[in-house]
Amino acid sequence: MIFATLLAAFEWLQHTYLAEAIRHSAALIATLESIHLIGMALLIGTILMVDLSLLGHGIGRQPVARIARELRGWTTAGLAIMLASGPLILSSEAIRCYRTPAFWIKMLLLGMAVAFHFTIHRRVTMAEPPVARSSARVVASVSLALWVGVALAGKGIAIFQPTERPLANAHGSVGSRLRDALNYAAVHAERGAVGGRR
Repeated sequence: MIFATLLAAFEWLQHTYLAEAIRHSAALIATLESIHLIGMALLIGTILMVDLSLLGHGIGRQPVARIARELRGWTTAGLAIMLASGPLILSSEAIRCYRTPAFWIKMLLLGMAVAFHFTIHRRVTMAEPPVARSSARVVASVSLALWVGVALAGKGIAIFQPTERPLANAHGSVGSRLRDALNYAAVHAERGAVGGRR
């Protein structure tokens, strides 16, 4: 039920006027993808600088809290750009993304990364006095792993193409596959019967 609802939503999204306009404009797609990459570079680049500081490889002797505070606006801007351009890109190829495991991996990692960044990561980076070096390194490592995973999964969406199959069967439930198999058998049995009468 959930899969069927999701598929219907993705089908609706792909056939909206805006999605059609984006899909049929190479210049528009290129512009949106460029903006998305800029947002990702801004987001991950600023987070990388903070995480390197947590790992002890920061900018000079600047406190982590100061670096994080000065870069917070740029990090937020990068995330906002990504979240604004991402759905527009998705709308132009929603059904293909629905069928691509890398897309769902990216969404899962993105949700985890954003939640981690605005909770544990922020508390550690803004802590006064600073937290223990061992704790800081663990938080930085988890943060880097999540955001690198988001970037790699995004790349995977373009690399790994889904196997084409009928939309009604895209959610891949056992019930739908069994139903399709029975329908297939019934059609061929009917054709055989018609052929025999001839």
